[in-house]
Amino acid sequence: MEEKHYQVDLTNKTIVLIYMLYFGDMVSISPFLEVLRREAKGSKIILVMDARFQESVKYNPNVDEIIPFDRHGKEKGMAATWKLGKKIGKLHPDILLTLHGTTRSTLLALAMGPKHWGGEEGTRIDSFFMDWPMTIETYNSHAVDKYLKVLERLGVKDLHHSGMRTFTSPEWDRKARAFYESQGIQPGDRLAGFSVGSSTAEKNWPAEKYGQVADHFAKKGLIPVFFGVPSEIPLIEKAVSAMESKRYIVAAGKLSMGEFMAAAGRCALAFTNDSGPMYVFDSRG
Repeated sequence: MEEKHYQVDLTNKTIVLIYMLYFGDMVSISPFLEVLRREAKGSKIILVMDARFQESVKYNPNVDEIIPFDRHGKEKGMAATWKLGKKIGKLHPDILLTLHGTTRSTLLALAMGPKHWGGEEGTRIDSFFMDWPMTIETYNSHAVDKYLKVLERLGVKDLHHSGMRTFTSPEWDRKARAFYESQGIQPGDRLAGFSVGSSTAEKNWPAEKYGQVADHFAKKGLIPVFFGVPSEIPLIEKAVSAMESKRYIVAAGKLSMGEFMAAAGRCALAFTNDSGPMYVFDSRG
């Protein structure tokens, strides 16, 4: 079926985006946000997102306001979702874009009552209310491209962008430097970053293989740094147990999300599974 295109004036509007996916997903929409900001002159851009991943976009200059949603905690139920939608409705949104449709996004949208609503349907009833329904979740393109396609279908012609980007703060940068200094890292040292885990075990390359790769680069003079969350420490222990070199750093559980983003930029190269850190390493160059 041929995709329908629309001509939408994005300027001088209050634009609400609903996108409540995970860490890497929030990085993958950074080109979308960059293009939207450029096209939506005079508009206020509001992002409704999973509260756990706020740091991924906290300092992104292309977002004016973040509305965090604790979808796994106190705001888990339908009543709390409806209440939040009514609260956002008081901001009088001109345009609502749902980048990932779910039952929750449908409830938020109906409670919000935007002037215009587009994006991915969350339930079958969305099509009765949406102005610009779209299929976004496809598996034949990079995540970056599928979100840019949304803007293209809204009439945006200029889709050039700077690639995936994450933005840190002086405080995160300082804490990342302090962590490396505490581990004996000198200004001229070259680091190899590793993220051994992911959100699903099926995505994980064997941890021992990471240890072998870390050894390979340790012998070439790079210092392996193992990033991750505390629950991934057992995987990291498996990785380092396969190493001959004893010169490595375990950063897992020692850095916040923002501090990790700052620390990732110090690495000369990185090895990851399909995970949030994969997107971060890309975004940090």
